[in-house]
Amino acid sequence: MSHPIENIMHSTMEELKSIVDVNTIVGTPIIAGDENVLLPVSKVSLGFISGGGEYSNRTNSEKNAIKKAGEAFDKTDERYPFAGTAIAGMSLTPMGFVSVNNGNVKVLPAQFDSTLDRAVAQIPEIANMIYSLFKKKDGEKT
Repeated sequence: MSHPIENIMHSTMEELKSIVDVNTIVGTPIIAGDENVLLPVSKVSLGFISGGGEYSNRTNSEKNAIKKAGEAFDKTDERYPFAGTAIAGMSLTPMGFVSVNNGNVKVLPAQFDSTLDRAVAQIPEIANMIYSLFKKKDGEKT
């Protein structure tokens, strides 16, 4: 026979499994046009706490008085009632999108913290523009 706290934790974890799955983190693809696909990406934070205890309906002094008097100690008096609970909290934060457009893959953040973040995100695009300026055109020398 399992302890009641094990039952509480097991049932709570089963419920959490049904809530959090891979579709929560990487969402359903959004198809826009023939060759454009967006995948939403989120961050999931989860907190879980469980606890409980057994509480006697008689104090220790009452139990000792019963034993000293020689009265029969009922088995139900030895089992303590159990009280317990489990609490879970979840936070879902959108982080950005993975964009696939004509074979080009980009990560589009949902929010920028500063101008520097925005500039760093543009580096690959700027590098491609510079590369295309210096690329050979039909036999021309660079």
